[in-house]
Amino acid sequence: MIRKRSGALLLLAALAGCRDSGGTAAADNPGSGDVKPLWDFKYDPPITITTAIVDENRPNAFKPGESLTDNVHTRWMEENLGIITKFDWIVSKFDDYDTKIRLALAVNGKLPDTFYAEGDILKNLLKAGRLLPLDEAIEKYAHPKLKEAIKKYAYSMAEVTIDGKSYGLPRFVAGDEGTVMWIRKDWLEKLSLDPPATIGELENVLKAFSEQDPNGNGIDDETGLAVPLKEGPWSWMGQTDAIAGAFSTQMLCTSDIKLFWNDDGSGKLVYGAVHPDARKYLEIMASWMAKGYIDRDAGIQDSSKAAELAVKGTAGVMFGPFWMGAWPLGDTVKNAPGAEWQAYPLPAGPDGLKGKAQKALHGIYTVFSKDFTNIEAWFAYYNKLLAKNFGPQDPYFDPRFATGYHEGYDYVIRDGKIITVNFAAEGVPRDQWPLADGSSIDMRWMLYPLTGGALVLPYMSSEAIRKLSEQSGTEVSTPIEQSIKGLNSAQLAAARLAVSEQELEIPNRYHGPLTDGMEKNGVFLQKLATESYISIIYGEKPLSYFDQFVDLFYKNGGDVITDEVNEWYQENKP
Repeated sequence: MIRKRSGALLLLAALAGCRDSGGTAAADNPGSGDVKPLWDFKYDPPITITTAIVDENRPNAFKPGESLTDNVHTRWMEENLGIITKFDWIVSKFDDYDTKIRLALAVNGKLPDTFYAEGDILKNLLKAGRLLPLDEAIEKYAHPKLKEAIKKYAYSMAEVTIDGKSYGLPRFVAGDEGTVMWIRKDWLEKLSLDPPATIGELENVLKAFSEQDPNGNGIDDETGLAVPLKEGPWSWMGQTDAIAGAFSTQMLCTSDIKLFWNDDGSGKLVYGAVHPDARKYLEIMASWMAKGYIDRDAGIQDSSKAAELAVKGTAGVMFGPFWMGAWPLGDTVKNAPGAEWQAYPLPAGPDGLKGKAQKALHGIYTVFSKDFTNIEAWFAYYNKLLAKNFGPQDPYFDPRFATGYHEGYDYVIRDGKIITVNFAAEGVPRDQWPLADGSSIDMRWMLYPLTGGALVLPYMSSEAIRKLSEQSGTEVSTPIEQSIKGLNSAQLAAARLAVSEQELEIPNRYHGPLTDGMEKNGVFLQKLATESYISIIYGEKPLSYFDQFVDLFYKNGGDVITDEVNEWYQENKP
């Protein structure tokens, strides 16, 4: 998630990339004799890049009088970079966004210069030839670390590659937030229990938490495991991949037909949710539900609702990412003073097996209209934001962002000190607070309309986590290390644990496009799988119903999808 070239070569690449744009970067002025650093550029006259966005609820995003289209950062970009951001459309719902693109495809209408796409819309854009091929631009203009990630995780480009040409950039995600097991340490101590190292020991802990009133209120209101089952075994928080991983290397998801496709042992891929090993997962989950170790409303709970059980002090175990130690679990003390959550190693199964799913390392794709002519300017901006993670040693790092993005927005300087939170306690006058309630501005909405989100690369925080975990008090040298240092003690310990167990991660092995079979039957099969799993876990159907579900899965299009996936896999197998 190619090592850095020399500064001279990077400079030449950047300068060469400024010659096709509607404006000319100041660094590309052969008569000036100036050799500017890579971060220092400005297009003159300014160029405009159009995009589109779903304008969701954006708390703390702007100061009064500012907006998505006019704010301190849009003005800064025009004044300092010569880049103007314009929106072809701003909609409030993702469905409306999709409709706009479908309409542009149907009537051969104008597309934004850059926008996001996935699923059937991405597939149709590629079929229609409406997207810009990016291979040359990536080679010329992309940050070396982005190119390194694309090379290392080459499968991330598979869905947008046709006839050897690539038509999109994957929006990489961190990846280093894999599942850990969170347990109420204070409950373990109160009930004289050791941290569970196996699934059997975990069951004993769940039993004790459910039956021995660990919150001490005299009410039978506790449950052992907080888990969201509304969308099946896999979710962004509260997921049960570690339970499946204690019995099999087959990872399970029922809510997404593209997750998880696993090696069946013969060199072919099988949808994990229909693999025979899934019975082991269903058997223990049904057992725990019948014994009262899982909340009876789990089948209608999403991740946030499941977390509420933990936060209000009525559940003692929850699986999920390392950052849960701050939110939501950190809020438990508001309802249960003295509550202490701690992350523990994943439990081993009867045969000593441990495993967890590798979170997808990329999500949707950033794509560009085939008519877009300023791709080098887009990369220049992208590189600047990406370099902010790596600090002054990165040649694309803009020193104007060294203390933050915009004073009075994401930080305040008081008596020479940089203050980002707790403005009142730090003695900052109220009229200098970024917002009237004492909050700082959430800069994401200003910074990322053109890039689609915060810029991260897979596992880019792992080394910082190791360093700061092993050497407490060590001096930080990059913004990544600064962000890790900002974790609370529970989060940092959990992050160290998650990184130490990365070798347990099992990746999804299908990275191809939404197939025709998926497009036709995927939604139905997802619904069938999720409802079948919930029915078995709740005891409404016997475990033997699993075989009937598998039969229905294959008869209703699962066989075609499996053939399509394996055809892709044979052509793209690493």
